Amino acid sequence: MNTGMFESCITGHWFNPQAVELWSDVKTIQAWLDVEAALAQAQAKLGVIPEECAQKITQSANADLLNIDAIKQGIRETCHPFVPVLREFERVCGKQAAGYIHWGATTQNIFDTAASLQLRASHNLITGYLEKALLSFSALALKSKSYTQAGRTHGQHALPITFGFKVASWFAELQRIKNRLSNATSEAFTVSLGGAVGTFSAMEGKGREIQEGMAALLNLTSNTIPVRTSSDSQTHYVAILGQLASFTEKVAQEIIFLQRTELAELEESFHHGKVGSSTMAQKRNPQNAQNLVGLSQLLRARVPLSYMAMLKMNEGDAAESNVMDVTLPEVAILAVSISENLFKLIDGLQVYPEKMLENIKLTKGLILSESIMMALAKDIGRAEAHHILYEAAMESVLTGAAFSDCIRAQLIKEDVVATIDIDKLLDEASYIGEAESCVDFVLQNVKR
Repeated sequence: MNTGMFESCITGHWFNPQAVELWSDVKTIQAWLDVEAALAQAQAKLGVIPEECAQKITQSANADLLNIDAIKQGIRETCHPFVPVLREFERVCGKQAAGYIHWGATTQNIFDTAASLQLRASHNLITGYLEKALLSFSALALKSKSYTQAGRTHGQHALPITFGFKVASWFAELQRIKNRLSNATSEAFTVSLGGAVGTFSAMEGKGREIQEGMAALLNLTSNTIPVRTSSDSQTHYVAILGQLASFTEKVAQEIIFLQRTELAELEESFHHGKVGSSTMAQKRNPQNAQNLVGLSQLLRARVPLSYMAMLKMNEGDAAESNVMDVTLPEVAILAVSISENLFKLIDGLQVYPEKMLENIKLTKGLILSESIMMALAKDIGRAEAHHILYEAAMESVLTGAAFSDCIRAQLIKEDVVATIDIDKLLDEASYIGEAESCVDFVLQNVKR
């Protein structure tokens, strides 16, 4: 029986299978063995352990050679997550090499460094999907930069924009988040091999050199001071993934809003056979967007846990380390899955510009009140122009009369002679500001 969300037949399809596999028990144990092999190689190079033993350790560092069932039973008996792995590894390596496994290290050294390897692999998946998403955002922004749409504030019509302008803002924000994520990797993906309390006490005075040698072998950064109680760098990386989750939820919610039956300006990709309801056969729900909202909330809910994991007592604290050991795999899997599904959502998005034009006319010109006010302000000043447009707008809303007629009536009432061409100013496409040039500027200048 599968009870976890990543393996359940009900929810498992939400998650990227590569990411799930990457953090599986076998892959995690393999990452631990990779770190042990790098430790042995770095120590042998400096004469700390025999070269032939390091070679045997490296050759034997294969999770497929270990008895996973024996490890599971050993963990239950010892209540320790790594000692049974070491025992199995020692068995595979043989007595001579086994004596030099894990030389001068402690469990958290191995776990934290292995997590860096797994997180880096997850990062590569995340950034790969984000790059695809950015290409889709870019193409969509360019294609729709002239699609006039009602800009909305507080859920209400505000001023005309173009849909491409909205998409360009998404493109720019996602690129900033991706850049932040990449900038955080050098500190987050580290080797930490300071031993029991972080002082390299069992490394024969060669601890720094051993750690740097491991960093070179594993293509990670050598931790400046490898204490066991600092996880701020990983927490910072997770926090940026929280930004990715918030961004993705915002985009998904916007698409859900614009796909509403009453608006129908967008629609996520749909294929024959996709079912929206067990009873309402007509339903074409924004299922991918809704799944993204849920995934984003699940990830963001785990960000505070990574901050809690920073609160480690003294020189080591399993209580908080355990929190990060559980949180990091979930966050990584969620982040990869969000990135993949964000790309799919944008890449398959259907845009209906004719519905955007239809909807923008619903308020009978009210959406262009600023256009008329600014033109009128040149004759009578902004404050008086705002007053006239306000009174005309309220009259139009209350009576249903055309906004243009209400404006003219208000001008007569206020005894104002205006030189403006009201009908010309009520053309939605003529009042989109610099939306189109903003799209071009973003696509040409945002740092990739």
